[in-house]
Amino acid sequence: MPDNRARIWFALFVLAVFCVGGAGGFILGRRMPPGRGPFGPPPFARPGPGGRGGAPPFARGPLPPDLVNRLSSELQLDSSQQEQVRKILDDRRGRLEDVHREARERFDREQRELHDAIRAVLRPDQQQKFDRFVDRRR
Repeated sequence: MPDNRARIWFALFVLAVFCVGGAGGFILGRRMPPGRGPFGPPPFARPGPGGRGGAPPFARGPLPPDLVNRLSSELQLDSSQQEQVRKILDDRRGRLEDVHREARERFDREQRELHDAIRAVLRPDQQQKFDRFVDRRR
């Protein structure tokens, strides 16, 4: 009998720890600002509407000042280094935009070819359903 009691108490203890941990995680998650994980947002992240944007981060406006501030804080950059980092980021902006645009164009082309290949093996009624399926996923 005492052995069963110990098991019951242990099970209740484990259940209580689980519930407290879950409630604590839920509360902390609700208090965390949107778009931030435990390590903060990615360095160049600036989500557009709905958390995603079609344009590269640099195409949406000036360089995020918090990036240089975060780097400065993490790396203890002096003012000269901050300006150099800011200049490097500004100088690379156009190249990053070009890479992003080229990658997006290639992705779109590959996706169109994929859809065309799938449509080629479908009957007309299936093609209509496939088109609706693709539209819903967009």
